[in-house]
Amino acid sequence: MNPEDRELLKRTLQLSEENNKMLRKIRRNSRWIVVWGVIKFAVIIGSLVIGYLSLEPYLGSVGESFKQAQGLLNTFQ
Repeated sequence: MNPEDRELLKRTLQLSEENNKMLRKIRRNSRWIVVWGVIKFAVIIGSLVIGYLSLEPYLGSVGESFKQAQGLLNTFQ
């Protein structure tokens, strides 16, 4: 193997190692993006469910009052 080929092979190896490091970083970052997306989705859905469950008794009483008011209006007609 002549020196030019050897130098070219070394340069190719160095470039492939750098490329491999960059690809691993990109893969790691994409995994973190997916994880944070799932966490954000879970927080949003969880807060909506907790909010609904905490307001549900009040919403039920408002709905019941609305039905009574509607019944009163129907009796006047």
